[in-house]
Amino acid sequence: MLVGISAVVIGVCALGVSLYETSLMREEQRAAVMPLLELSRSYFLATDEASGKEPRLWLQAQNVGIGPARVADFRVTIDGVPYPTWNAALRELIRHDSSISYGQSTINGRTIPPDRLVTMMELNDNELAEKILLEFDRLNFEACFCSIFDECWTTSYRDFGAATRVESCQRSDSSFIE
Repeated sequence: MLVGISAVVIGVCALGVSLYETSLMREEQRAAVMPLLELSRSYFLATDEASGKEPRLWLQAQNVGIGPARVADFRVTIDGVPYPTWNAALRELIRHDSSISYGQSTINGRTIPPDRLVTMMELNDNELAEKILLEFDRLNFEACFCSIFDECWTTSYRDFGAATRVESCQRSDSSFIE
């Protein structure tokens, strides 16, 4: 009887250890594919024509994590008010009446692999770039992204790469459409 009780106790302990190891392995799997999306700006403003470089302003998203980032939602706001396109947002930001010429790449609905940089918006007009930079503290852009295990986070330009865990990412009427 003592041997039987010992066998049951050992079996229960072995089951407990096995369940604990399984949970550790799942956590390791999640950590091994965790994305981290950073939103940033870069710019080069030519001070003279002799430099030969074109003036540029870039708004970028880079996955600095170790797993793919599925961008489920993206928003651009000026003073907290959402705008559907870069053109609408930039025109409001600098109070510009006509359309602004720029290049853009969509990140909404896109999966960004690790170590990949996506230029979301590129502006080659030095005068407009200077005006935008003067008002840049009014502009914010944020992304909601998920891992392959459907764990989701939000990050914004103003968060400087700090992501906040959220339950899920949902598109809404205020989501960016470009």
